[in-house]
Amino acid sequence: MLMSPRISPRRQAMDAAAVSIRMRDAQIRLDSAELQLGGDSPREWKHAAEIAVSAGIAASDAACGRVLGYKIAAESHRDAVNASREASSASVAKHLEVLIGAKSTQSYGDRLPTHADAERLVRHARRLVEAAEAILKS
Repeated sequence: MLMSPRISPRRQAMDAAAVSIRMRDAQIRLDSAELQLGGDSPREWKHAAEIAVSAGIAASDAACGRVLGYKIAAESHRDAVNASREASSASVAKHLEVLIGAKSTQSYGDRLPTHADAERLVRHARRLVEAAEAILKS
């Protein structure tokens, strides 16, 4: 059930259509990240890690939109993690926290991740997508 959120410049209201779009974005990005993770090149793994971060954020947005009626539209990572915790649980929010923590390194960094590092981020994204799917089904 969507609640009436208190919307501010840091929050962007989401209706059912927006939630559906973000959830589909998360699923497609996760599929792409998993495909890239299967590659042999550290550059593919870097791409997998970048896409995993994006997939996790989209999944968290969908879950927050469904439960809270909004997503965080500010650069505050703490606000996004807190909203995720409120929409789901502390354990689910932890996955977002890990992904957001890796965002700058993976998106803007000049070092290539190991396969294990990329795999870890894809796993966190997968868990966020699965949690969001469960929330949307409830």
